[in-house]
Amino acid sequence: MQSIDLYEENDDRLMLEQFVIEHSQLVEKIALHIKRRLPSHIELEDLLQAGFVGLLEARKQFKPDMGASFETFSSIRIKGSIIDSLRKNSWGSRETLKNMRHMNEAISKVEQRHQRPATAEEIAAELGISMEVHLEICQQINIYNVISMDIVDADQSQIGNDVDDPLILNEKEDTLLYIKNVLTTFPEREQLVLSLYYIEEFTFKEIGEILELTEARICQIHGRAISKLQEKLQKCN
Repeated sequence: MQSIDLYEENDDRLMLEQFVIEHSQLVEKIALHIKRRLPSHIELEDLLQAGFVGLLEARKQFKPDMGASFETFSSIRIKGSIIDSLRKNSWGSRETLKNMRHMNEAISKVEQRHQRPATAEEIAAELGISMEVHLEICQQINIYNVISMDIVDADQSQIGNDVDDPLILNEKEDTLLYIKNVLTTFPEREQLVLSLYYIEEFTFKEIGEILELTEARICQIHGRAISKLQEKLQKCN
């Protein structure tokens, strides 16, 4: 009897290993996509580990009658698990929002004083912090923005036939159109950074090389633009 139990246990383990191997490319694809939107110090391996946790959760929770394929269902779970891991390992939202507000106030003061875009060094000096702390705050703000823009609703009622609901699709189209219109009111440099980041999918470091700015400065420009966009979306809602 013990040998039968051991055989079944080994069989289950092999099936699980095979399942993970079969879906590893999906996990890697999602993790890499999120990684490109994060500061360079975030390790891909950490995102992959969180992604595989989401994959295994999807395996337990998926039911064929949900109205969605397993790949669609698991993609949502994988992404949600990665976002959750970022949220748990980041500063509290209150602290980040406070730093974001102070950063924007410092930028406004410097730019009003000099009548030109503020440099990272000037922003740090205005805040009375070192460039290292400034970069850390910028990176944390960016992580917060990625989390805020990519929150995944884990409610299974959102998965299935609702994705084809004309009302939901129209709301999404209206939101995208509103975002596009809002972005046209942003300074040219902010528009360019967002375009290179979200459309061309360059990293902050690569954008910095293109615009001849530091990664910290690109991170700050991105964070400020996203903060403004979120404020307008909140007012719209």
